[in-house]
Amino acid sequence: MASLYGFAYTEEALKYLESDVPTKIRGQIKRRIEALAANPSPPGSKKLFGVMDGDYPVYRVRQGDYRILYSVRPVIIVILDIDHRKDVYR
Repeated sequence: MASLYGFAYTEEALKYLESDVPTKIRGQIKRRIEALAANPSPPGSKKLFGVMDGDYPVYRVRQGDYRILYSVRPVIIVILDIDHRKDVYR
């Protein structure tokens, strides 16, 4: 299936992916992000109340104990942050 969206990562999101996240978890996070290209609103995704990325609302999707925060723009999904669930909303 062709991707409907491209991706952009913030510096924070890239830094987290390049940190000492276990390889297995990193792969799961990357697969979850790639799946957003076909369906930017998968089951279980939630819009964060009162949180905006400029003019675009911020969404959250879970991957185990990790959370991926992103916004959906006309042709691109911006990955804003990736972190453990206890730290991601700080």
